Amino acid sequence: MRKEQVAYYRTIIKNDEAFAVATTLILGYRADLDKATLSTYSRTGTIHALSVSGMHVGLVYLVLNWLLSMMSHSKWTSVVKMLIILTCIWFYALLTGFSPSVLRSVIMLTVFIIANSFNRNTNNYNILAFTAFSLLVYNPYLIWDIGFQLSFLAVIGLIWLQPMIQGWLDTKIGWMNKLFSVIAMSLAAQIVTFPFSIYYFHQFPVYFLIGNLFIMIPIAGIMYLGILILLLKLAFLGPLL
Repeated sequence: MRKEQVAYYRTIIKNDEAFAVATTLILGYRADLDKATLSTYSRTGTIHALSVSGMHVGLVYLVLNWLLSMMSHSKWTSVVKMLIILTCIWFYALLTGFSPSVLRSVIMLTVFIIANSFNRNTNNYNILAFTAFSLLVYNPYLIWDIGFQLSFLAVIGLIWLQPMIQGWLDTKIGWMNKLFSVIAMSLAAQIVTFPFSIYYFHQFPVYFLIGNLFIMIPIAGIMYLGILILLLKLAFLGPLL
């Protein structure tokens, strides 16, 4: 299925570099991505943008939750909303090839959405542990996968460190708190994954804060536009990617 979507993008995106980045960002298809582009993203600490991960799944969830917000007024419609969102995020996981980071995000979101729909309390650490256990039962060798390790470490950083860092930066100015929230997320993920990044890649992206601040909005725009093009076959919008 993913190959069919990649082939469709190939017909509507003529620029080779734009095609490679779009298919990598939206579908997790990295076969056409050149080493120079990978190196650039790696040096700036934004390589995660080219790996379909929790951020991408989260963006899909956010827009679905917003579009279906009117269905939260009764128990029955909330269940229907839950089923629609779960179907969509699992279908997106299928499109991206079920990478470890995507599966981690989708399983965590599934548990969270089901618990929230039935007004059950959740514990982030329990959800993370359940997700890791489920994936390792499915494939025990994932424990040695770099993406698996970094993905779970980054989430641990977000759960554990991000609230503390954001507390240090807290102000009474709304827009600054939102900016500091992005900074805190980036710092938390990078601090926890730092030892593994040095061990595996022998480098550390010193510009990760600046890079992540400026890449979030373009990533969201490309993702939403790319998915819209796929769903509605809006080929004329291809050159915008």
